[in-house]
Amino acid sequence: MALSINPITHVISVSQADLVFISGSLFNHDTAAFRAELKSWEDSEEGMVQPKTHNHNAAVLLGGIQYARVIEILSPYTITFEETGTPYVVSLSGSNNNILEKTNLGTVQILSNNSAGLINVSEVQFDAFQSMVTIDVDNGVSGTVYPAGTAVRPVNNLADALLIAAYRGFNMLHLNSALTIATGQNVDGYTLHSGEWQEVTVEAGVSLVDTNFERISLYGVMGGFWNVLIDCWVYDITNFCGWVRGGSIESVALAAYTVESAGRSYFDDIVPMYPGISSTLTMNTDTAVSFTNSTDITTILSMTAGSTIECGLHGGEVIVDVSCTGGSVTVVGVGVCTNNSALVPDVVGLVNKETVADAAWDDVSADHLTAGTTGKALSDAGSAGNPWGSPIAGNTDAGTFGELVGKKLLTVAKFLGLK
Repeated sequence: MALSINPITHVISVSQADLVFISGSLFNHDTAAFRAELKSWEDSEEGMVQPKTHNHNAAVLLGGIQYARVIEILSPYTITFEETGTPYVVSLSGSNNNILEKTNLGTVQILSNNSAGLINVSEVQFDAFQSMVTIDVDNGVSGTVYPAGTAVRPVNNLADALLIAAYRGFNMLHLNSALTIATGQNVDGYTLHSGEWQEVTVEAGVSLVDTNFERISLYGVMGGFWNVLIDCWVYDITNFCGWVRGGSIESVALAAYTVESAGRSYFDDIVPMYPGISSTLTMNTDTAVSFTNSTDITTILSMTAGSTIECGLHGGEVIVDVSCTGGSVTVVGVGVCTNNSALVPDVVGLVNKETVADAAWDDVSADHLTAGTTGKALSDAGSAGNPWGSPIAGNTDAGTFGELVGKKLLTVAKFLGLK
């Protein structure tokens, strides 16, 4: 570290370069190393004539519990962290201290992380968080000081939750309430989880690279990069690219294909949100979609040349809307394809009562002449022709209708007797 101390104003200046970058806008400040450098300055020729900078109580082991070191910055000293023009956050580690109270605050935010004395609180706190930061907009608290963000004391805003998660090394945010992700916020790489399908609204301009949603009721504008939606109720989202596994969709509009981001999207095991009412999937430029095991009714909108959709149905239905003017549609499995467009969907692999009936009645009978089969019996019956056009000779076997007609009714005596 290379701090500097003004001997007149007694301002201790800390450069951002002396901090350890964690992620995003978060940096770590090792207060034990900071104290050691203050002590070194006190012992220098310049510092020896200046007031003492701090008091220090070393870590102490009492009753098998190790208590943290304590650093107290003394008056008249204050601390200023370098202003870089871009706001950032400094997390203090290594001691309990009063650095936050002694800092000249500007655009730099300080996380004190004082911990009631225990030096081994990281393990205790990790268990309290349960590997995630909990958010409750309605009943939570603001701030980042422990226990804020734990299950018993949720934070009430996403910004604080992201700071806590970055510092703790968590990538899951658990929601106890509805949440709006505001324009400019970055949730890249995080998983937003809810046990009760809490509503999440994503505003335009949110960074969502590799962001996952689990058991969420989702609305808004996605980032156009890969996202995973697991067991979600997807009510109305746009600019989507990714994987929807389980759950239901009401309206999804895909992102335009680009090499850097949006590619093929996948929808697996989708069930109807409203029985009997179609969901909608709006295609985009050169987009590709795969459906598997769908029991939903899905209407495909605005499909153009260069786009493809492959649907594997499990009792569902695909409706190709009149707005689809190009591209390739393939439907397989068990279900229905209703085509209202000028396209010609490939339904060779589709099974339903109509396709089964057509396959049976339109098949070539010559391929089904094995003795003892229904096909053979039908063929024989069909080849029998019109019985009234058959010759009498050769059809007068005993006990048959031919015998009655040929040998009895048509004899002269019988004929005259009938008259």
